[in-house]
Amino acid sequence: MHKRVTLLIAGMGLLATTVGCAAMRAASAKHRHIRSQAEQFVYQKSITEVWPQARQMLFEKGLQVRDTGEAGTLTLETDWLSDNAGGSSRYLVQGIKVDEATCKVQFTKATKRSAPNGQTSTSSDRDVDAEWDLIKRVAPEKAVEIESEAELKGEAARAESQS
Repeated sequence: MHKRVTLLIAGMGLLATTVGCAAMRAASAKHRHIRSQAEQFVYQKSITEVWPQARQMLFEKGLQVRDTGEAGTLTLETDWLSDNAGGSSRYLVQGIKVDEATCKVQFTKATKRSAPNGQTSTSSDRDVDAEWDLIKRVAPEKAVEIESEAELKGEAARAESQS
């Protein structure tokens, strides 16, 4: 009897691990698809339609915006905003006119952190999450389409890991 209980518990543990692993693979596949689509997204709208929404997103985060545009590119930079963890961040946002009816917008987030020894480190990375938020705001129908595709990719990854 004890042997059966041990085998049953071991089997349940293996099943839980497999299901948990499948769920993690599904979430990862979904996240990768959304990120990939956001990174290469081209708005089917002119930059003059999209740009005000990008600015508004930053204002809603409490950031002060300075335009630093150059020929052919709309560029803005925010002031540094402190966070609760003792660091601060700011954005550089570029709006690129692809043609008269389409554009791209790219967010880069710079972050400063102070170490206990007094040294400050600064890093900057593309902020695809902010880009995804802008897509959901400006092109909600396309965002729903991308999310549906991501769900399918997630389910395929889940099925693959369970077989």
